[in-house]
Amino acid sequence: MKDRLDTLLDGATQEELVTCIQLLAISVAQHRDKGGFVTLGDASQPLRPGADSSTDELKSVLERGDKVLEEALERVRVLAAERLAAPRAHTGKAAEPAEKRKQLRIHVSAAIKVLWPGHTAPVAAKLENISWGGAAIRVGQLQNEHGDTLQITVPSGQGSAITIEAKILRTWPLPDGNGFGVATRFSSLSTHDEMELEKLLKLLSESADGSGKRNHARLTQRLDIEFDGLQELQATLDDISAGGMGITVPEPLQIGQSLQTVISALDGTTSLKLRARVVRQDPVQLGRVEVYRAGLKFEHHPEDLQERINELLRKMAIARSANFG
Repeated sequence: MKDRLDTLLDGATQEELVTCIQLLAISVAQHRDKGGFVTLGDASQPLRPGADSSTDELKSVLERGDKVLEEALERVRVLAAERLAAPRAHTGKAAEPAEKRKQLRIHVSAAIKVLWPGHTAPVAAKLENISWGGAAIRVGQLQNEHGDTLQITVPSGQGSAITIEAKILRTWPLPDGNGFGVATRFSSLSTHDEMELEKLLKLLSESADGSGKRNHARLTQRLDIEFDGLQELQATLDDISAGGMGITVPEPLQIGQSLQTVISALDGTTSLKLRARVVRQDPVQLGRVEVYRAGLKFEHHPEDLQERINELLRKMAIARSANFG
C-alpha cells in the first residue's frame, strides 16, 4: 500500500497535498456532525473559489476541520512512537490492548455515567480503573459513530460528581461477551473538577495501600519548568494562553502522555500548575549531548486557561510591586 501511495503522491505539489489534507479533515468533521456519509464534493464547498470564509457557518466548518487535522497529526506521532517502542516479535494473538498510562492506575469498580458524542442523554457504565491521565470503562454498547470524544461523570462523594472530557483511544469486545471495554485519555477538565479528581485519586490510592495492594507508581508525573525571573516567565505566557508551549528536556518524554506541569520563576514567588499533553518530540544535538525538543498542549478549556493566566499575572504584579517597594 505504501508503494502505491508513493506513486500516487509523487507528482502532487505541496499546495495540492495541503489542500487534499484539508479536504479530508473537513470531510471527517462533517461526517461526525451528520453521523452519516458526506461526499467529497459536499466537503469541498468551503474550499471553492469565492467561498466566504468570514461567515459563521463556514468559519465553524474550517475550525472543526483544523481540529480533526490536529487530532490526526497527534495520532500519527503517537503511532510512530509506538512502532519504535514495540517489540519485534509478534505472536499473532488478539488481546486486550496494552495500557500505556505511566501514572498509578487504580483498579476500582464503580457506577458512572457516559455521554456519547452526538447524544443528549448520558447512559450507565462501569469504571474499571482510573488514573490521573485516563480511565478504562465498561459499556453495554458502543455509540461512538459521531466522534471519539465523550464525557465521563464520576461520583466523588457527598452527592457531587466530576465531569471529564475524554478521548476514546481503543475499544474491544469483552471476553465474557457482555459489552465492550473502552480505553480513554482525559483531554479536558475544569479547575474545580481537576482538584476533585486529584482528591479522589489520593483517597482511592490510600485505600489500595491499606488493603495491601501498595503500588509505588506516582499518582501524577510532574514536570517542573522554571524561568529566570518574572520577565522571562511573562514572555512565555502568550504561548501558554494560545494553548501550548515548547520545552527542551534532557530525557525523552512519551508522546501522548499527560503530565502535571508546574511553571514558575526561580525565586519561587509565582507558579502555575497545568495539565499538559506531549504532542510532539524531536531529538536535538547540542555538541556531544542529545536533548529533546518537546511540544506541550494544555488540557484545559480556553476560558479556564486564560483565567489561570490572569490570576498568575495578578500575582506577578503584586510580586513586582513588593520588589520595587
